[in-house]
Amino acid sequence: MHVLREETGVTVLRCFGELSLAELASVAAASARARASGRLVVVDLSRVRHLHYAGASLLREVPGLRLAGASRYLRDLVLAGGGYGVEFHPYVADAMRAG
Repeated sequence: MHVLREETGVTVLRCFGELSLAELASVAAASARARASGRLVVVDLSRVRHLHYAGASLLREVPGLRLAGASRYLRDLVLAGGGYGVEFHPYVADAMRAG
């Protein structure tokens, strides 16, 4: 499950629980739409326990996408699923400040 929050120039997708392949596809699609309109997009994974590793490649296809709060386990799943090149940040605030 995820919740979309928009601020001036920034879209934050807060994700919860376990993210299925379909949920990751939805997150990637919402992120791509926001990026296409010129917004910074941060996906908050701090409350995610598990994600479908095959969905990681969908995240990689969104240019400039920033992931925040991912545990080591989630980072490993993202990378194993082909999500290399995605930016990881410890917190949402850090991702928003990163240049």
